[in-house]
Amino acid sequence: MVHDNDLIAAIHTPNGETARQRASQGFTFITLASDLTHLEQAARDHLAKARGN
Repeated sequence: MVHDNDLIAAIHTPNGETARQRASQGFTFITLASDLTHLEQAARDHLAKARGN
């Protein structure tokens, strides 16, 4: 129905794995997490490097 009417099926997902699943379901516009998710991961990475991990 979406493709037949030239519509874009969009969805927000929390990560790449879920995004891949949604793409296989036919979604054509998919977000890969939020700004907050990316900032949290970057902060964890920087903290780990500062701690020598």
